[in-house]
Amino acid sequence: MNTPEAGRTAFPAQKKAKTVLIADDSAVMRKMLTHTLQKLGYTTLTASNGNSCQEILNRSRIDLLFLDINMPGKNGMEILSYIHEHHLELPVVMISGSDDIEQALRCLKMGAYEYLLKPFGADRVAITAKNALYESELRHNLDLFSTAMMQLPLGVVITDEKGIIKYTNPGFTAITGYSEQEAKEQSISILKSGKQSEEYYRRFWQQISSGKIWQGEFINRKKNGAFYTEHCIVSPITDPTQGITYFISIKQDITERKKEQQALAESERRFQELADLLPQPIFETDSKGIITYSNNRGLDLFGYSEDDLVKGIHSTELFIPEEREKAGNNIRLLLDGKPFENNEYQGHKKDGTTFPALVYTAPVTRAGKTLGIRGIILDISKRKEAEEKLRELNQTLEERVQERTRELEITHQQMILQEKLASIGQLAAGLAHEINNPVNFVRLNLATLKEDLGDLQSILEEYRTVSRQAKAGKLSPDSFAKIDTIEKELDIDALIDELPEIFAESERGFERIGTIIESMRNFSFRHDIDERVLFDLNKGIRDTLVIARNEYRYHANVETLLGKIPQVLCNPEQLNQVFLNLIVNSAHAIASLKQEEKGTITIETGHDKENVYCHIKDDGPGIPEEIQHRIFEPFFTTKEPGSGTGLGLSISYDIIVHKHNGQLTVNCPPQGGTVFTIALPLEPQTEPEVYETTK
Repeated sequence: MNTPEAGRTAFPAQKKAKTVLIADDSAVMRKMLTHTLQKLGYTTLTASNGNSCQEILNRSRIDLLFLDINMPGKNGMEILSYIHEHHLELPVVMISGSDDIEQALRCLKMGAYEYLLKPFGADRVAITAKNALYESELRHNLDLFSTAMMQLPLGVVITDEKGIIKYTNPGFTAITGYSEQEAKEQSISILKSGKQSEEYYRRFWQQISSGKIWQGEFINRKKNGAFYTEHCIVSPITDPTQGITYFISIKQDITERKKEQQALAESERRFQELADLLPQPIFETDSKGIITYSNNRGLDLFGYSEDDLVKGIHSTELFIPEEREKAGNNIRLLLDGKPFENNEYQGHKKDGTTFPALVYTAPVTRAGKTLGIRGIILDISKRKEAEEKLRELNQTLEERVQERTRELEITHQQMILQEKLASIGQLAAGLAHEINNPVNFVRLNLATLKEDLGDLQSILEEYRTVSRQAKAGKLSPDSFAKIDTIEKELDIDALIDELPEIFAESERGFERIGTIIESMRNFSFRHDIDERVLFDLNKGIRDTLVIARNEYRYHANVETLLGKIPQVLCNPEQLNQVFLNLIVNSAHAIASLKQEEKGTITIETGHDKENVYCHIKDDGPGIPEEIQHRIFEPFFTTKEPGSGTGLGLSISYDIIVHKHNGQLTVNCPPQGGTVFTIALPLEPQTEPEVYETTK
């Protein structure tokens, strides 16, 4: 028989009133028990026979049952058997006027908590009820703890003070490969890999042996010999004398996380190295305009150090005091998504010196929210000096024509270089945006996969629970109903159906990043200025379209009709510069129409026996007939002041005609738009072709 624990005087406080069912055919007994139990704060229900008792058990949550053995209808033994067969978890106190020992033993074997002989007093009822409910709660908490340990995805190990394993949960088996039977009574050192020093383990044992909690990482070895990295928390368990009796360890396999961290660190290192290779300053700010990143060129140009960056530098401090208000207004416009035109400033270095600067910026957005600004700064001191020299040369006398021509040639080369640097600067933010797009949706897909895997794990654990119940012969229809409910809540079919698309979409994102990086590598490869190699124009066009995509995608769709053409002897980087200038020119021309629908840029290649051709056509506003003959002149532009240098077409013409002995022509059809045609000879020529403008 279960008896109250000796000397127990206190019971756990009731969080809410417990419900006690009294099943007895005696009205006097029901009344006495009801009065006693309600006085103790319990809610009571009564039944005068076994049938009504069973009905109440089926429709109500009962925490304790006082059950008379002899009742009309179903007797107490039948009700007790029904409770056992249907796995109803509640303590049952059997009531009987008979002192039949065998009957009492049968009740206890069938799961009864106590067997009370009539008559009994209110004190006995109170003590029995409290003890039964207290023990029931302890059993419930023990079952809950056991279930939690079994279903916990982390590994749990309990060892004695010498490190001998006494308990492991399934999470430990999943991580290490050792079953509970294989690990029990083994030393925890079976996981030791030899990858960490003895001093590391000495400090570890020293800390936990002193009664302190240890937290850190181990490189361990699984049962199959494979190494893995785990994050581990070890806590001592002490007895009443504060002596350590056991250690409990919580383990998590972080091997994949470490690989991801290493891959991320490598990616950041590569980005840093790439950024530091650029000859222009690159910077990022937060939404308040505080600079959060700069490459080495930026720090060197402005004279700041990494420590200055950590202390905090506002982006407006990079400009002279007279222009800081303008810079602040432009920052606010950019953060609000509003356009502005003036991006030329006087840079202000830490030592107080100044220089003219051209700043290209783009907002940094995540999930539709602007988090800051990313940009590139061009020191245009040389360009300004060159412009000043050109203005001076235009004012000189005729006898200085030869000297002016020589100086103009030098200046022209400087401007070509400056224009190329400006193009790179203009594209840099766009390329970062192009790479960020697939990176962002891959990151979102990974977050979705993590959530989906959690859902799948939860339904898998429920299936395992049902499996265990089936093996134990305790399977009930309610188990399948719970699985059906979870599957409906998680919409498991839709979840599984979307997984292939998530992986496919992520794979497309990685392929897009690879395409952009490959095009960047091809585009940035350098040959000597006079070096000529065989080159596929179609490949150059494809790479240029990838690099320049951010310049045209908001204004135009690009159609390519790239024929099968032979390779030509040329300087690939110079031709890519021409393709870039013409494609960006077409995009800007279409954008100038400010129409709601996108325009179209068509690129077509072909060849005949003598030349390879490339036609770049747009449906923009075209070029007025009266200025068509001037479009290849240096510094001639139809754009608004500050929007262009007027060197793009001039440089393109110089590259095609003078450096490659080809032709660059323009044609504006009557129906509108502009067609630029590049013709490059299949055989090298000694004399350059002059350009012509056709109508």
